[in-house]
Amino acid sequence: MKKLVGILAILIFMFSNSLDASAHSGRTDRLGGHFRTANCTYMFHHPTSAVRGKTKTQIVSLIKRYNSNTKCTRTLTIKKVNWNTVKHK
Repeated sequence: MKKLVGILAILIFMFSNSLDASAHSGRTDRLGGHFRTANCTYMFHHPTSAVRGKTKTQIVSLIKRYNSNTKCTRTLTIKKVNWNTVKHK
């Protein structure tokens, strides 16, 4: 009986962790990113050619222009953008 309970506990743990992998739908805007709505941080997943070679200030302006999340675009600053995948000036 203890063995069965242990196996069930492991299976439940493994199954519950696999569901967390799909954190969002994967939709991105035309710049290749999206807002994390919990804290209004903008994250680039696959930056498009529209952001390459621009300054950080120019990229923030593009995000504000092309993203429809008005709650987050109103408070967007350079510090609220995840720059890890973006090549900028």
